[in-house]
Amino acid sequence: MRVFASIARHGSMSAAASALSLPQPSVSRLVGRIEATAGVHLFSRTADGVSLTDAGKVFLQNAEQALHFHDLAYAKLQDIRGKLVGEVRIAAPESVSDNLFAPLIRQFQETHPEAAIRAMAAFSASIPPLLEAGTIDIGIIANTHPAPGGTCEDLCTERFFLIGTERSKEVRPPTIPLAQAAKLPLILNAMPGGFRTLIDEAFQSLGQSPSARIEIDANAPLLDLILEGEGFTIMPYSIIAQKRQRLGLAAAEIVEPVLTRKLSMYVARRRPLTPLVREAARQVRAVMSALAFDTRWSMISS
Repeated sequence: MRVFASIARHGSMSAAASALSLPQPSVSRLVGRIEATAGVHLFSRTADGVSLTDAGKVFLQNAEQALHFHDLAYAKLQDIRGKLVGEVRIAAPESVSDNLFAPLIRQFQETHPEAAIRAMAAFSASIPPLLEAGTIDIGIIANTHPAPGGTCEDLCTERFFLIGTERSKEVRPPTIPLAQAAKLPLILNAMPGGFRTLIDEAFQSLGQSPSARIEIDANAPLLDLILEGEGFTIMPYSIIAQKRQRLGLAAAEIVEPVLTRKLSMYVARRRPLTPLVREAARQVRAVMSALAFDTRWSMISS
């Protein structure tokens, strides 16, 4: 039923197999067995993928209810045992995952040795569909993207900085006005949506546009260019928090105006809020709070 629901969400057996870390032939065979048992076709096959038949839509509705109560039944057993077991799946954007995942996994293993966290770094835009499909239990998303359905808890805000090498005089003061940053050779993240939208809107509010020498969709090669002296970039400080001392990067906070974005934690609405998921969410906040000084995250009270 879980595989069936994933195929219905993705509209593709190959995409569902990838999301569930299963071989595609196994997924196809499983669907064949379900349809043979039901005595009716649940999917219509097309060149573009699959879609639900009318019978499939009815089956999906009941399958989701069955999955909910299946997961809830095991969650109740965890309450009785007093121990957490199983796996909770978490996705977060790179700026969060680089800082959060290692200490979170280590702490979770120490406190709950019979349970595990499966962590996934993902583009922010891809996290809401993962939540909607039930592929992950918890997603951390910035407010620069549409909010998914489900339970939401605001975690923190993070400010934007001008990033350059330690030898650059432009990033030696603690702050720099955005208008001054606009005059510098900038290398900016060009990913549609995301925090680039906030940067463009801030420049527009000043009647200016950034002198972007290079635009690139990935942060790692972007920072490589910065280290090679090709220019400066603007991004949340958390992206360089793990790299600053090792690579020789420096940062000055953007002011006039201050640029910020908010990070929130969402729990999948189609899955029960089990003790395991609740504990994982609690530890996410605790670990992020412990990292707040180094990452410049301003935590929001729960």
